[in-house]
Amino acid sequence: MEPGSMVAIDGFSLHDAMTAIEIGDPRLDTGMQLEAVERPEFDPLTPLLPEEICWIIDRSMAYETEWHASNQLAHTVFTLLYVHCLNDVDPDVLPIFSMLDLDSSRPLELITLVLRAYTSGLLKSCNLAWNELSRGSLLDAEDWHSDKSEVSLLEGWPVEAAVARLDSGLTWLSTTTKVPLLWQEALKFRLQFRRNILLLLNYTESLPRDLGVFDEILQSTRHCLSIIRAHPCRSITSSSPARAAFDPYIARRLNTFLPVRIIDLPSWEHTCDAYERLLNGWEDIARLSKTYQISTWNQVGFQQSWFSAPVARPAYIRSCAQTLFFDGMQVVHSQPQGWLVDRLFEETIGVTYTAFAQHWGGSGTVSLVELERRVIHTVIPHIRGLWNNPARRRRFLVKSILDWHMIYDTLCGLVESVDTINIDPVAFRTLNQFPKAIVLWRLASIREVILSGFQLELYHPLERPFAYWFVAEVIDIHLNYLDAVLKGMAGVVPHNSPSRKEIHYQHVFLVALQAMSMAMFMSLIRSFPPNTIFNQWEQLRTNLRRRYKWAFNSAYDDYDFEPVVLELDFTRFLREVQEVQGQEIMNNTELKDHAEKSSKSSSEYFELAQRLLQSLISTNNTGTLEGNWGHDRMRLLLGMSETCQELQSFFSGSSSDGDTSQILVSKLDWTRSFSNNIPKTPWFPSVRLHGQGGAEA
Repeated sequence: MEPGSMVAIDGFSLHDAMTAIEIGDPRLDTGMQLEAVERPEFDPLTPLLPEEICWIIDRSMAYETEWHASNQLAHTVFTLLYVHCLNDVDPDVLPIFSMLDLDSSRPLELITLVLRAYTSGLLKSCNLAWNELSRGSLLDAEDWHSDKSEVSLLEGWPVEAAVARLDSGLTWLSTTTKVPLLWQEALKFRLQFRRNILLLLNYTESLPRDLGVFDEILQSTRHCLSIIRAHPCRSITSSSPARAAFDPYIARRLNTFLPVRIIDLPSWEHTCDAYERLLNGWEDIARLSKTYQISTWNQVGFQQSWFSAPVARPAYIRSCAQTLFFDGMQVVHSQPQGWLVDRLFEETIGVTYTAFAQHWGGSGTVSLVELERRVIHTVIPHIRGLWNNPARRRRFLVKSILDWHMIYDTLCGLVESVDTINIDPVAFRTLNQFPKAIVLWRLASIREVILSGFQLELYHPLERPFAYWFVAEVIDIHLNYLDAVLKGMAGVVPHNSPSRKEIHYQHVFLVALQAMSMAMFMSLIRSFPPNTIFNQWEQLRTNLRRRYKWAFNSAYDDYDFEPVVLELDFTRFLREVQEVQGQEIMNNTELKDHAEKSSKSSSEYFELAQRLLQSLISTNNTGTLEGNWGHDRMRLLLGMSETCQELQSFFSGSSSDGDTSQILVSKLDWTRSFSNNIPKTPWFPSVRLHGQGGAEA
């Protein structure tokens, strides 16, 4: 064709043309094949060496992890051609002469017993994962791809049959003399690994029943993975017939609307890491299945996103967590939905909902039905939403900010309607804690919405100082409410109660986080040339109103009580910017409220934060979280402490007199969340080493 010419083809639509355009999203881009690719003819009964079978299995494992990473089956698992010809390698239907071994080093049983068993287990594993993902907890084409291209995933086949086939392959490997011992062991561990994965997928639906068996299988799987990781299969020659077992262009022969897209396979280490994340997720699911504290569900939900964003955990694990928490009928398998109302207040302020409800005739009465309904319809989506992908999780949290205020407004109305003359003062003080409990959940959601913007790299450089300042203001209000709750709980809640223990931890943690946020606000403001914020304020103000549009929601006008933290105070922000930059400030009494805050330098804020974090670390204080979850919380504290030390040194060393006006902000790396073996907090930048790549600030 000549440049500028075009060819009209019957049935070729605009959609067909658009699918060949790359838009930058690896899950949606399809690309196009410019010319035919010659491929060797594939014969499923071609005898293969043990190392070639091992290579095929390892490659199929990599493709499985890529499917779990939200790629299409047609571009990953289905590229293994044995998937499409299991009947052709069935030893029960093959003629006797075809079963004769013409080459003793390539026994046909490696195809008909070992590889066939593994492929069957792989397909059944995909089937069980597909069933969970299709429940609707996650979004198709956003978190995963459901298109099976009308290829069987052995849907009607029982799991026991797939396990039996794998057992037959393991038995043959254990008794045969046709395969060298080294490759026997390599193949046995891979078949055992597939068998365990299949059982884990099957047992997940029955948790918390069979929890002991589940844990045993999980530990066995970890052992197999460690052996497989340490002994990867070496690469095969380019002329090996095993290479014909994969056709990356198989989508052209399947019943699918998707054009061909070639998936770049990850390294073996990356593949094993992906399976490790899957196993870690299963371990969390097993623990959550016997966890009946919604505050723990809430904290674990937050933490799993802090350590994984912007890359979410495997979609299958996130879907399982949502199904486990609420299956459409019951909470955590066995609890009625009304159970959430009692747990919410008892775990937050240490007082049962019954203590509140008795003043209106008890739970379920007409006066409380709307309150209980709103609590249920807010808590369930809130907890489940924490296991969405990072961007959608943030949207769920934004929505919950209004939902929490609806509950707060209802509670305030009920408390206000109480006759204070005929009620015991201690009982009335207890009633006043219930609206505060809701405020604590709402403020945590607001804080997470702001901080998640750093994980998702949403903020323009000029928006970052405001985000840090705003989150510090939100934390300040949060701390005031924690103090109020602690005082209101005095004499009501046992001193060593879990709720009091968690509040004390949160108080120290939030003060440290607030200090780090104020330090970053001051340092970033001083890094800009003078008057940068003021010169670009009109554009910045427009961007901020759009970024925080949830704070300007007119729906709040429909409620009787004002929300705690609503519209953004831009005037207050600009005054603090002026003060940080050392410019002349007009005499205003409002500034007295912030005199103590503004008098500190960024270095002093970092020192304060590090001192508080070290107090938690040295006492091994992880609040109410224990075990692996407590370990994750401690990892966060260690990362924040390291970040304090690193940023303090960077900002204080940017100029000889301590003034940071000349610092090179481009040395701050806003894309990294991990450094060496200690994960850093995802909300603050790292200092880019000399010559290190990364996005400019």
